[in-house]
Amino acid sequence: MEIPKSNIKFVCGLSNGETLVEGRGVLEPSDKSSWWKLQEYIKERNLTIQSFGLWTGDRHYNLPSVDPKFKGQAPISYNCFRRFGQNILMGQGNVEHYICAEAIYEYFTVQIWIDEQDINKMWCEIQDVKPNEEK
Repeated sequence: MEIPKSNIKFVCGLSNGETLVEGRGVLEPSDKSSWWKLQEYIKERNLTIQSFGLWTGDRHYNLPSVDPKFKGQAPISYNCFRRFGQNILMGQGNVEHYICAEAIYEYFTVQIWIDEQDINKMWCEIQDVKPNEEK
């Protein structure tokens, strides 16, 4: 199965004022994914992610930042991953590819999911995190 190229990129604002975009500059993938390169970059420089979201063209899907508006709760961390799903019916399958960005809080996560082939398919989820479950 070939994974299609995605036009959806994660974008993060860092505590030093930098804005990094998946696949560009220091996050250019090589032997490591852009996400793992970001993790190394912030650890080596003792930085934190202040804001996080998914961008596709002129559409921006932002998660709550560490300085939330309207007196909201600040996330303790962020995560980003891709998943695919396939339905097989009578020997034929339809594969769907999704990207998910999540804001992680102590007892729940807020997730933004976008279909990578049809950016009009987007939804949010809130998932409980069990106290002993690690993210």
